[in-house]
Amino acid sequence: MTIAMGMTKTKHAYIVKRRGARGAVAEIKGTGLDVWAIVGYHRLGKNAEQIQQIFPHVSLAQIYDALSYYYDHPSEIDAILERQQMGEEQARVLQNRVNAILGNRNRMSKSEIRASAAELRKLMNP
Repeated sequence: MTIAMGMTKTKHAYIVKRRGARGAVAEIKGTGLDVWAIVGYHRLGKNAEQIQQIFPHVSLAQIYDALSYYYDHPSEIDAILERQQMGEEQARVLQNRVNAILGNRNRMSKSEIRASAAELRKLMNP
């Protein structure tokens, strides 16, 4: 099985590592969403079902796997979260943009999905 260029498998079924400017970043495969984003909402008191309402393109299994990845690699994700320091209003704006980008993903071609994922990474890793 081939993973997209720049991605490596992990022991978590839904998580891959993407090479980024600051090193490898754990991402939920095929979503353009980084694990730290899920963990950030979880730290704000959101449960998996509430996080899925925020990111409807992500399954509960993917959310739980992202949380499982975090508990296996807390220092990695904590370091990213410290750099992000996103306030609630910034998170809300980002959430709306993510939903807008991914709202039509079922009608997108693979190249459009890749372009959207790249845009999401830029938004989430300023």
